[in-house]
Order: sequence, then structure tokens, then C-alpha cells
Amino acid sequence: MPARAAWWALLGLAIGEVAGGVIGALAGAVTGAGSTSALVVLAGELGLWAGMLGACIFVARRYGTGSLRRDFGARFRPADLGWGPLVTVAGLVATAVLSHAFVGTRLSGSNTQLIDGQTHNTAGFAVIAVIVSVGAPIFEELFFRGLVRAALSSRLGPIGAVFAQAGLFGLAHLNPTSGLGNVEVVVVIGAFGVLLGLAAQLTGRLAAGMIGHGLYNLLVTVAILTR
Repeated sequence: MPARAAWWALLGLAIGEVAGGVIGALAGAVTGAGSTSALVVLAGELGLWAGMLGACIFVARRYGTGSLRRDFGARFRPADLGWGPLVTVAGLVATAVLSHAFVGTRLSGSNTQLIDGQTHNTAGFAVIAVIVSVGAPIFEELFFRGLVRAALSSRLGPIGAVFAQAGLFGLAHLNPTSGLGNVEVVVVIGAFGVLLGLAAQLTGRLAAGMIGHGLYNLLVTVAILTR
């Protein structure tokens, strides 16, 4: 996979962000709901995921075999059921340690506001839980650990690509309302992105990362609900 494929990845991400914003705004206008409404969030995520998936399909056909399975490792083996939880545990430990380092500083922040907004809305919480524990892991792993990592490996090498895609993964989660708190958001999510990238590199597949990513998000979501 040539390094220039990464530019197509960035274009797909940008298109997805725009599409998500437009679709989310339309959903809000039709339903009269605010931006934190679960249905509005879902509409926006569908637009974002469409851009990310579209980039993966386009790059696979233009530079690869046309198969997401062969080109990006979008496949599963039973061993991934063991790898996935290990990734989750490692992610929880690493992010907890890093988050603790930011406590009491101006750089402390989070990106859990959408989940917080559903605390007293059972249906909304269920929709958000599905988004973050099923949809996001599938499309984010395919895009960042699949497409972006594969494209950057030809220029930066396997380990360099793992860290580079993790940095982009963290930056993709910038929260406009966090201000300086975005520093913690980028660092913590980027660190988890490193672990997910290593899982993809070691196994040669995305399934372990999808499982680990999904379990991690689900546990964090439940913890926010029950705190």
C-alpha cells in the first residue's frame, strides 16, 4: 500500500466529518432535537462512517486487491476472542494512569459529554452505547488500524506507522468544548490507539482491536452511567 494512499484517507475523513455534520444538522431540524440527542448523534456518525468506509473501499480498489480482508486485515480468528480482552485490560490500565497524571491541571479534559447527556435517558443511552461499542470500533479500526496504518507503513515502517496512526486517532477525537483539556483527550486516546495498532500489527488482523475497542468503550460507558 503506497504512502500516498494516506492522503485519500484524510480526504475520506474530511468528507465524513462534513457529511456527518450536515446529516446530523438535518436530523436535528427534522426531529427538533438538540445536538446531544442520540438520534442526531447517530445520524452524524453514519455520515462520518460512510466517509471512512468509502475511503477504505476506494483505496483498496485503487492500490490494493479490492478486498478489505486482504488489504487491511479485516478478518477474524478464534484467537482474537482472547486477544481482544487483553487489549481492553491494557487500554484501561494505560488510560487510567495517563488520565491520573492530568488530574488537577489545566490540561485535564474528556470526550464523554455525549454519554453524560444520556444518563437519565434509557433509550438514548442504549443508542449511544451501541454507537460507541459496536459502530465506532468497527469503522475506526478499519480506517485507522487498517487503511491509515497500512498506508503509512511503507513510509515510516511498521512501528512508526503504529505511532503515527495513533496520533491521528487521538487528534480525530478533539472536543471543541474541552479547550486545553483536548491535550488529555489526544494523549489518552492516542495511547489507546498505540495499543490497538500493536494488536493489529502482531496479529495481522483487525478483529482483536475491534473486540478490545468495543469492550473498552462499553465498560467506560457503563461506568459513566453507574457513577
